[in-house]
Amino acid sequence: MTTVEEVIVRQRAFAQARDWEQFHSPKNLSMALGGEVGELCVEIEPLLLETPPPLTSEGLESVRHEVADVALYLLRLYDVVQINPPGSFPQIVGHGAPVDSSAAASLGLARAVCRLSGAVGLLLEVFQWEDGASHALPSRIDTAELDNRLNRVWTALNTAAGLLGIDIAAAAAAKIDANEQRYPVASSRGSSRKYTELPEAGQ
Repeated sequence: MTTVEEVIVRQRAFAQARDWEQFHSPKNLSMALGGEVGELCVEIEPLLLETPPPLTSEGLESVRHEVADVALYLLRLYDVVQINPPGSFPQIVGHGAPVDSSAAASLGLARAVCRLSGAVGLLLEVFQWEDGASHALPSRIDTAELDNRLNRVWTALNTAAGLLGIDIAAAAAAKIDANEQRYPVASSRGSSRKYTELPEAGQ
């Protein structure tokens, strides 16, 4: 079973190998996290309809990728601000199973996603006026409050993933594996370009 610490260490090594730490300021990471939560919301929006369509295996895979992205940015942010995440990845029983499409299940998922979006909004608020190039936490930021806001995102993400039947640990590990292939060190070192824009893209 992949642990939270293992994911954090892999993410740190991934960034260091590509000289990406220069881009990983708290503000930049929190903004990227907000963007990924937005993409997750788009992916699961159909599930929140009064009569949701069946979630296909391809649709679930897309959702799983977005959950992984949210988890990876969140854990990278924990690492950069030097705050430990609370606990371990939740154990998902029967992960990958079809999502319950009942009205009650859809309402529960809507609430979880709303909490996740709200929690990320509160986190973004902490860094909204900060310099994106600064990697140091300003003295005005209350570390205990930052810890609280990070943990709210963590809890909401775990709840949403559980309702979707997604194993966050497995999804995050798989996404790092994919990213290592998409961003070869030789072509991505020191570059903030997307993998589709790298010299080796398409070869």
